Amino acid sequence: MANELLNRKVVRVPEVNGLGIDKARILMEDAGLGNKLIVLYREGYEEHNTVVDQRPARGQMVYEGTEVTLWIARRGYLQHLPALYRRSDAVGHNVIRDLCFIFEHMFGTIEQKIEVNHQYYDPHSTPEEFLTWLASWTAFTVDLDWPEPRKRALIKRAVDLYRIRGTKRALALFLKLFTGYEPTIDENVWPFKGFRVDSEARIGIDSVILPPVNLAHCYIITVPVKFDEVTPELVMRIHQIVQLEKPSHTHYYLRFLEEEGDVELREFMVIGARSGIGIGDEIIEPIS
Repeated sequence: MANELLNRKVVRVPEVNGLGIDKARILMEDAGLGNKLIVLYREGYEEHNTVVDQRPARGQMVYEGTEVTLWIARRGYLQHLPALYRRSDAVGHNVIRDLCFIFEHMFGTIEQKIEVNHQYYDPHSTPEEFLTWLASWTAFTVDLDWPEPRKRALIKRAVDLYRIRGTKRALALFLKLFTGYEPTIDENVWPFKGFRVDSEARIGIDSVILPPVNLAHCYIITVPVKFDEVTPELVMRIHQIVQLEKPSHTHYYLRFLEEEGDVELREFMVIGARSGIGIGDEIIEPIS
């Protein structure tokens, strides 16, 4: 315990009398005294929530993390009662006033939240724990493991995304807001030609077997970043986003930037010499 006290930093208590409680909190936190800050109410006619007293006093040298008490001016709930209840006895004591201040301390944090209630409706200022609640106002779904800045950006544009949902523009905007990369979406194209045996295709070289594809319902999404520079989690998240935002009857192919030079097409099904079929249309009999 003695070693911990020796290692603690000594700081000077700042002057916060006459300041608003929000600014006073910032000054105390900057001085290293914000962890144990107690706020109490004192009846006064200064501006609402103005600091009227502090302990320890300004300029005093204390250990970092020392408990600090601030008294702020409040008119109190007594102002809302008839004048009969605001009277004090011969020594200036008023039981009703004391009871009102007890309730004011109990519900003071609720009043503070009500005063900044407007911030809860802004995606950029609402507390992180309220983001899911705010998204539910527009029936927008955000996963819990999404990065917080991405959640805020997507909720901010939720209504705009709904207006163009299911379009090429919406999908590109959604992916850009989440990944930070602006994708290229090519419609009515598909990277594979399927199984073809003619002058343009060679069995065992560049043929793939695929079911028939309607190009009118197909598109290729190209993300402008190399595949080895993205994490598996990001790739999975992109697929989830596309599945949520694309029209249900469409098919997409996701790809990333390719390395320079020729890139080998990896077939779904390869027919090569081992199966008895060689290059072109020629059939090679297997050797027994």
